Amino acid sequence: MKLISILAMLSFCLSVFSAPQESIIYRGQESDRFDLDMIKKVTLYRTEYRDSTCTRRIPYTEQECGYETRYRQECHWQSGRNECRTEYDTQCRTITRYRRECRREPGRRVCRNTQPRQICRNGRCRTEPSRRICDTKPGREVCRQVPYTDRECTREPRRVCNRIPGRNICDQVPYQEYICRDVTRYRSETYACKEPVQIPYQVEKNVRSQVSINYNDQTKGATAELSFILLEDGQVKVDAKDRSEENTLISVDRSFDFTNDDGNIESKAQFDIGFLPKEKVLAPIKKPITSGGLTKNSAWFSIGKVTRPESIKVKIEITRTTIFGNVRTPFNRILTAGDFQLQNINSGTKVYVDLSRFGIELDDKKWRMNVEVSLEFESDIINMTRTPLKRSQSFEIRVD
Repeated sequence: MKLISILAMLSFCLSVFSAPQESIIYRGQESDRFDLDMIKKVTLYRTEYRDSTCTRRIPYTEQECGYETRYRQECHWQSGRNECRTEYDTQCRTITRYRRECRREPGRRVCRNTQPRQICRNGRCRTEPSRRICDTKPGREVCRQVPYTDRECTREPRRVCNRIPGRNICDQVPYQEYICRDVTRYRSETYACKEPVQIPYQVEKNVRSQVSINYNDQTKGATAELSFILLEDGQVKVDAKDRSEENTLISVDRSFDFTNDDGNIESKAQFDIGFLPKEKVLAPIKKPITSGGLTKNSAWFSIGKVTRPESIKVKIEITRTTIFGNVRTPFNRILTAGDFQLQNINSGTKVYVDLSRFGIELDDKKWRMNVEVSLEFESDIINMTRTPLKRSQSFEIRVD
């Protein structure tokens, strides 16, 4: 079996390396047609029966005994009884309380007369007559008890009883019982039999493709080497090398129609191959984005000259940072050909965007405009690496 598997893998590898190929030199013809054929080896399996020993299970009956837990119902009568509980009721009443209120009476004036006295200084004496001295005494504090009405509530307990009638109470009581029963068991038994075995074998299957090619040369002078390789599933792979005097982009659109008759595959492959002037097509992203500008209702900037507006995609983001550090972004969109206007100027193209179409009106401030221009093709470009075709630029602009 291992040897058969190795041979099958080897035959598969040989069939891959022997895949047919057609090379065509394009020199301005309108179309080409040709057929690609290959024979591939497919591993199939047939069923053979070989002598073998099989095992089957033979049932037999055996008695099994043991204790098992069973349940019986036991009941007893519970007589009626009173079930009591304490509940609380809220009771409120109006009571008279007192609070102390105090006030101070007006002060009074108290006067007295001093006695005459003799004052001597430096051996000379004189008598000072009596005089009247008056002081203001504070009034006394007078207090009284002032009655007022208040609401006082308490929770008063009361006993509540309900009569529970008598009832029969039943429980499931476990007990052990010795029981014997017949159970089915199995024993293994061998016997002579035929066992199916999958035997691999190889057959040859045809793979054929009718290839049709239409050319569209927009450069009016392209030359290219095209290689078409038939794959085992009936698809056709195409590679291209540009041999033109001026650099050319080669685009491919492909479609397939398959039929499979018991592993024999036929396909019809249609290729539409176009030749585009590389410098003109890539011009919008080859030059830097320049001359950015903003008004209250519009934005514009300049790029390399555009010859294929349908392949242009523009992303514009307009932002401003406020004095509080917040970022305002009134406009952030990806625009396609119908969303902007193009105007050729000198060796470039001016891209104009009407912001009012999107309900945008900028205030008279300084804004940052981030612009990204990219190219997208509806067809595959088969002679160019899969690198992003884009260019970006930022502008600090004050709205005019």
